[in-house]
Amino acid sequence: MILDGKAFVITGGLGSIGSATASIIVEKGGYAVLFDILPEETAKAKIQAFDQPEKYFYSKTDITNKEIMEASLTSILQQIPKGSLFGAVHCAAVNPNKPWTSKMSDKLEDFETVLKVNAYGTFLVDALVADAINSQYPPLDVFHERVTEERGVIVNLSSVVGHTPPARCLTYGPSKTCVLGITEAAADFLAPSGIRVNSIAPALVVSPLMASGDRMKYFQDAVEGYSMFPRRFTTPPEIAMAIIFLLENSMMNAFHLKVDAGWRQITSWANGIDPRKSVVVE
Repeated sequence: MILDGKAFVITGGLGSIGSATASIIVEKGGYAVLFDILPEETAKAKIQAFDQPEKYFYSKTDITNKEIMEASLTSILQQIPKGSLFGAVHCAAVNPNKPWTSKMSDKLEDFETVLKVNAYGTFLVDALVADAINSQYPPLDVFHERVTEERGVIVNLSSVVGHTPPARCLTYGPSKTCVLGITEAAADFLAPSGIRVNSIAPALVVSPLMASGDRMKYFQDAVEGYSMFPRRFTTPPEIAMAIIFLLENSMMNAFHLKVDAGWRQITSWANGIDPRKSVVVE
């Protein structure tokens, strides 16, 4: 699949992974449709500093609100070249950043939040983007017809802690496990429409979120002790290049790609120290 001339919605598009992915899409001749929570003027000022800013489109939106997302997509379809919408890279997510307590039930509020954004938000984005792609073609009876041409591709951002959720990712991990299930179910549902769906699972990524508080310090020992090679945090461009692979390779479908240097997210009790104790954790 060739990216040239194709438009992709990128949620969290002005974040570290989203913007890195957008820049590669634009370099390859595509259009980057950035969905984020920044005010329009702030976002457009940032975009003006990018190479080929005319190939970027922006909409302030809420990935948990169906009506707002539909309005954003309707507006974007009128701005991008006719028939060019080809998919999405869904990066937007939240991760709690609160101290531990000894009660698991204290995490219930966090769990409700991450399920709303990371799980429900993923389902909503996949569904509405797929509907927007299909709106560019004559109606299809998906129960009786199957197209033969490729019409789109969606990449959801999961996490290695979604594959094997450890204690230190008590709520975030299971919310990303939901992303894996949504990806496989959506891939099967959208197959008749010629739309592929994959997920990508980074390990620990250098980002403003990771740099906040003591997060990087908290996970540094885990990276040093349990990564195979290289033993370091991943950079956004490394994740973006893997996303581009999933977009371009038409045989990749219902696939979960880990980009983690072989990290095994083990909760180690070495020296009898509770690894969950830290100034800042999940």
